[in-house]
Amino acid sequence: MLGRLSRHLGLFKHIGEFRFKGWLNRNASRVLSEAGVGRGQALLDFGCGSGTYAVPAAKLVGESGRVYALDVSGRALDRLEERARREGLTNIVRMDSSGEAEIRLDDKSLDHVLLINVLQEISDRGALFDEILRTLKPGGAVTVFPMHLAEDEVMRLAAGRGLHLEDRRFDGRILIFRKPSG
Repeated sequence: MLGRLSRHLGLFKHIGEFRFKGWLNRNASRVLSEAGVGRGQALLDFGCGSGTYAVPAAKLVGESGRVYALDVSGRALDRLEERARREGLTNIVRMDSSGEAEIRLDDKSLDHVLLINVLQEISDRGALFDEILRTLKPGGAVTVFPMHLAEDEVMRLAAGRGLHLEDRRFDGRILIFRKPSG
């Protein structure tokens, strides 16, 4: 009996996460703004798909900013480029990925990294966080929505690289970490 109840409660939690993800997608601009994305920033959307967050981020960072859109799916990146063209956005840089944790950007070149519902797809999450730390400027932020991953694992990965939890937004489901300034 208890096992069956536990499975049902897990199913309700899972449904709740999908509902939240739908809300998150529909409110991407608000979420990014509240996470600190703003004019002039260099931002990486790791696992960007077809641009649910990359496009609103490009609008928030403006022409003086840059959004690096990285994904393993060439088709998704093609759709993102087409959408950016339709919306007149010229500040999105396509980054095709082999699926490895490598981020082909210079050290300390990013103000913000987005990890929205993507960490569960990465086999070497530690290597990814090492790359994020390398490319993030001092004082830079990492915004994480760990939909299919235990929050304590994300906390351990971030803390192990010296990232500090700065804030939790939207009922604590969005985690914002900060790289120390010094």
